[in-house]
Amino acid sequence: MLSELRIVTINKGQMGNWLDLFCDRLAPLARRLDIRITGAWTDVDGERFVQIRSFEDDKDMAARRARFTGHSEWRAVESRVLDLTAAQDIVKLQPIWHFDDWDGNHGLLDMDRSPLAQLRIYTVNKGMMLVWKDLYKRYEVPGHQTAGIPLEWLSHDLEEERFCWIRSFENKWDMEKRQDHFHEGLDWQAVKDRVPTLIAHSEVMLMNPVQLEAG
Repeated sequence: MLSELRIVTINKGQMGNWLDLFCDRLAPLARRLDIRITGAWTDVDGERFVQIRSFEDDKDMAARRARFTGHSEWRAVESRVLDLTAAQDIVKLQPIWHFDDWDGNHGLLDMDRSPLAQLRIYTVNKGMMLVWKDLYKRYEVPGHQTAGIPLEWLSHDLEEERFCWIRSFENKWDMEKRQDHFHEGLDWQAVKDRVPTLIAHSEVMLMNPVQLEAG
């Protein structure tokens, strides 16, 4: 399976109009064309829109993208989309399912139902992705489990050395409490000095869910 992380910067003051367009026109069209939207969010500052779309493989991704962009309904709203958006970053990702006891469920909880989600994008130092993933599996995953922090989505960029993951919380107070618990834990203490040597850059985005109609 492949995933596509799309981070769209919305023109100032236009998030409401964008969400109306996405929920009323774009998401239903994707659903009719069997494009699975795994999750959708807005950042807490109301400036960026995030969605994850899932496909079987490269061939499936290319075919479904082509059907979407060639559809008359897309062409009818394309100019409106361009008017509302300032920029878009699209990242093709390989989900990582084997990190936890997820029993073939791809590790996906109901991400769009989590009241507060945290997207973390790490740029891993060149040539160190395998080392980072091994450390993450052995220390970060059990550390988060001990702290009661759900890890909902793990993946790595197929074109650059980026590792993307999502974890969820009930609210900001819950996030601060559980993050403190995590940082005090033995797993984090064992690797806290090692992690900065593997990560060149990190970006953290707090997000609220966008509720989409069930397909």
